[in-house]
Amino acid sequence: MKSKNILVIMGDQLRKDSLGCYGNQAVKTPNIDRLAKQGAQFNRCYAANPICMPNRLSIFTGMYPRNHGLWTNGLLLEHERRTLPLELLEAGYQTASFGKIHFEPTGCSAGFGSRESKEYWENRKDNIEAFGPYWGFEHVELTIGHNTLPAAHYGKWFRKKGGTMDMLETDENGCTQIPPGLHDSSFIGERVSDFICDERDKSKPFFVVASFPDPHHPFNPPKDYADRYTIEDSQEQAGGEEDLEKRPEHYMQHFKGSWHRKGLMPEKHPSGVDRSKERRRIINTYAMVDLIDYNVGRILQALESQGLLEDTIIVFTSDHGELLGDHRLWTKGPFFYEGLINVPLIVYDKDRIKPFVSEGLASSIDILPTVCNLNEMPVPLYADGISQAPLFENPAQSVRNCCMVEYRNGYGKNDCVSKVLVTEKLKYVLYQTGECELTDLENDPEEKRNLASGNGYKDKINDMNTLLLNEILSTECKWPQQISHA
Repeated sequence: MKSKNILVIMGDQLRKDSLGCYGNQAVKTPNIDRLAKQGAQFNRCYAANPICMPNRLSIFTGMYPRNHGLWTNGLLLEHERRTLPLELLEAGYQTASFGKIHFEPTGCSAGFGSRESKEYWENRKDNIEAFGPYWGFEHVELTIGHNTLPAAHYGKWFRKKGGTMDMLETDENGCTQIPPGLHDSSFIGERVSDFICDERDKSKPFFVVASFPDPHHPFNPPKDYADRYTIEDSQEQAGGEEDLEKRPEHYMQHFKGSWHRKGLMPEKHPSGVDRSKERRRIINTYAMVDLIDYNVGRILQALESQGLLEDTIIVFTSDHGELLGDHRLWTKGPFFYEGLINVPLIVYDKDRIKPFVSEGLASSIDILPTVCNLNEMPVPLYADGISQAPLFENPAQSVRNCCMVEYRNGYGKNDCVSKVLVTEKLKYVLYQTGECELTDLENDPEEKRNLASGNGYKDKINDMNTLLLNEILSTECKWPQQISHA
């Protein structure tokens, strides 16, 4: 069988319900919706970690964060891990990435050796060409940050096209004056399309990642796109701050703006984010997703123009979600509501997948083994994930009975480990502090009640503890490969 091209499209902090195919009636996402309609749409895919670096590397290694080593943001590993692009590179693929990778820290001094630090690229200004090899990618063009710092390859492209820093200033609604065509989402749409049409080695199959830095906060879309939406378009979010009273204390601290991974800060908004600002943030998110979708359309059009759409496996996902006002909470962290950890996953393969919607459990770590199976490649030994490929023959089945989500704060004495276990009907969270949460997802889909705070659920909590321990033990690191008895 001829090896297929593989395209991975990612959002950053993109909620599943910010897409039309997942039920949003306001946001315009016809191109992503088209992929969902023509492929497999997973409704219950869970991130292996609810923040950027850990889950990004989990997607490309198929490993839990505790096993690949990037268990929180801001870590720099001593050497690169084996990744899906590296496996494919060694199998004869041309591998390339455009946009955000975030396998190495962005906020550190260049002296630490991170090749994604802002300072690393500021020192080079526009004296840069393509970047690589990098974590299995032989060609890399980076964005750094979230449309507040046109750096690295995007910065050079932005300035070459006439972009100026004043375009990034925000108005009273948080919107920028940047022309949509100069936005980093458009950089990715253009450069991936150019690569597909003009720059790839046509003698090889390709593995390409198009990784959009949006709709990550600070909720600052181009005004031209924000003007497409009104406050009335903003979707009602789940629950309210009263639901936090029976959750661990850090939930209410986050509501007041005092919780941070580094430790407690002065309260920024003791009564929560202003409600008018909340609704503006939501429609600004829709605008950013709209622009992403437009550029996904450009990429799909490039594939069609080259006659490659039927010869390409396409995966659409996000590194994690966004609280986006659920229970009056924002952004991300150890707040394990569905909006943050239940991520979009769409898989398209014209030959192998007849369109269906799956309600079975899936995980970000399943993407690597699923792609390997679709491409008839062996799944690497180190992968913790489970291939979802059996569903492509029988969509009614489920290959998982649970998904695990890992989190650690980092920051030395503030570090606190938590593990989450999601089953068909329940969600259980266990903290290093001994605190726990139990949510009945079937009967309480808005997650308003923490059953662990009351009486009568001791046996169920014990059952979930046992299942969680079994999942931890069964996914201990398989790397390096054992080569002899002694």
